[in-house]
Amino acid sequence: MNFEYSFEKISCKDVENFEKIRNVTLPYDYKQFLLLNNGGKPIKRRFQSKDGKITSSLMMYFPISESVEISLDEKYKIYSIGKIVPSNFLPIGIDPADSLICLSVSGNDIGKVYFCDMDYFEEDNELKKEFISLISNSFTEFTGSLYIPE
Repeated sequence: MNFEYSFEKISCKDVENFEKIRNVTLPYDYKQFLLLNNGGKPIKRRFQSKDGKITSSLMMYFPISESVEISLDEKYKIYSIGKIVPSNFLPIGIDPADSLICLSVSGNDIGKVYFCDMDYFEEDNELKKEFISLISNSFTEFTGSLYIPE
């Protein structure tokens, strides 16, 4: 995977610390991605939902980092712990309209990647299920499906 830019390299210990602090187990393929790239802006970034109803672009993968505001930990605190998206979702990226790309980190859909359309978020309520769309069945499938628009 090629990036316009990425963030500082991290170690296995950084990933383990994130998992321990947030009490989550990241899917293996996503952990490997973080160790290789640690977020950033990919060159191939266009994606579609499984049902074909959503087409958008991934503008940024969030990094594990204490030196940037757009870190994985900050987004997890705001959106998952803040009950804006389902608690088993880890926001891993963002599109141009500030909608989220989320990875399920627990439950019967662990490892699946979803699009959370934040245009429909209502204050003090979790995002409704009808505004959450499946993108792929795994992180590897998601990254493999990204393309450059014509």
